[in-house]
Amino acid sequence: MHAPVPVRLWLMLGAMVLAQASTTVVAAAPAFLIPYLHEREGMSLAAAGLLAGAPSLGLVLSLVAWGAATDRFGERRVILTGLALTAAAVAASVLVHGFAALAIALVASGAASACTNSASGRLITGWFPPERRGLAMGIRQTCQPLGTAVAALGV
Repeated sequence: MHAPVPVRLWLMLGAMVLAQASTTVVAAAPAFLIPYLHEREGMSLAAAGLLAGAPSLGLVLSLVAWGAATDRFGERRVILTGLALTAAAVAASVLVHGFAALAIALVASGAASACTNSASGRLITGWFPPERRGLAMGIRQTCQPLGTAVAALGV
């Protein structure tokens, strides 16, 4: 029989699921905006598709840096800092005008949102005992489909 995992670990995992699902919304939502950008804003499909991929570019470019920050400062600081930066970048993407400014804001939002990817993996491997990591990882992996569903419903 396995020793019980303290409730605070499950609460932290729940907070991480919420955080990572939220950052998945940031990365997924622009793809659902392609018809709007094409039909209402007059963008070509190629330009709208480029904007849809911008958050993923930012995410890829910043994952290693967020991992290093997680090692240096810990999961909690990285998550809080990254989520604040993500909110600021998303707000900027709503306020800016023009293709280039929007692309930069979307890349920045993706780069900031990558904080949860690095921090959540470390949270599970560092906080959960080996016999509970599979379950915790399975719970963590629900973030992407949840976030994508929220983005689809929201847009």
